[in-house]
Amino acid sequence: MAKYSNDAVELGASRVPAIVLGKTSFSTNERERQKTLHARQGIETIETDFGKDAKERGNYLEDAIIKWSRDKVADIGPASEVQLCKVTQGYRIDGLALCASLDAILNIKGEITMHNQLTGEPVILSGFGALEIKTTNTDDLPRTDQIIQLQTQLLCSGFKWGIIAVFGKAQKLTLVPFEADQDIFDQIMEKVNEFWQKVDLDEPYPPLDNGPPSIINLDHLDIKDSLIGVAEDWLMCDAEIKKWTKKKEEDQKLLQRIMEQNEAEHAEVGDINIAYPTITRKAQPEKIVPAKEATYYRKFKIEKKEN
Repeated sequence: MAKYSNDAVELGASRVPAIVLGKTSFSTNERERQKTLHARQGIETIETDFGKDAKERGNYLEDAIIKWSRDKVADIGPASEVQLCKVTQGYRIDGLALCASLDAILNIKGEITMHNQLTGEPVILSGFGALEIKTTNTDDLPRTDQIIQLQTQLLCSGFKWGIIAVFGKAQKLTLVPFEADQDIFDQIMEKVNEFWQKVDLDEPYPPLDNGPPSIINLDHLDIKDSLIGVAEDWLMCDAEIKKWTKKKEEDQKLLQRIMEQNEAEHAEVGDINIAYPTITRKAQPEKIVPAKEATYYRKFKIEKKEN
């Protein structure tokens, strides 16, 4: 599918679900805000590997599934003519800085009734409609974020219906039709307006748990080689810290065991003093919380004698 949207100045329909829902499997609202800011600065935002794989799979299979979908719709309504229209432009709402790049457009001359497997409701298809292709190994029916993407396409194009074609984990093609939904349109417009306000004010979204990080490519910086050197030094230091921390813990356990075996709280060996005393915490009188009994722990320390 050709991309007609410009990330620096408008939102593509595929980015809208993360903004409406807060987060999806591929992105978050804050990641999308950062993506726009980066695009304005000419900085590339790197996709996650998961997103790259899904995009590559869709690009290779999309044309075949579009034709397959048209044929399946035609089989459902043999009395109607189903035309496949070529997409040559993005559909925009300038006031929202919103742009939809459609996978395909169907034009039905006549009427075809299809049932939505998610709602059980019939949907009447006539005239122009959007066709959105999804390939996945985890689902056989559209997800909520995909429905929001299609509704964004209908909002931008003005089409009254659309179909999400899912080639899913069962290795079969499932067509799910949807009517344009004004309630979803209202939510999309509200969230998109909020998005542009946050972009213009440079106001971050509240943090979300487990959201994918926004990755910025810094290869264009003049200090690229220096940055790599500093990062490699950090990794080397971190590895040394972990190695010596582990060594310290092993040595401490050995010395503590020797002290316990010799019933010693203070000992010396050569010019080394070893302290492993028992510390007593005072009992706490009862206040608002129940009284606490005295507890005991041992504190470990090594000092070298001064000459």
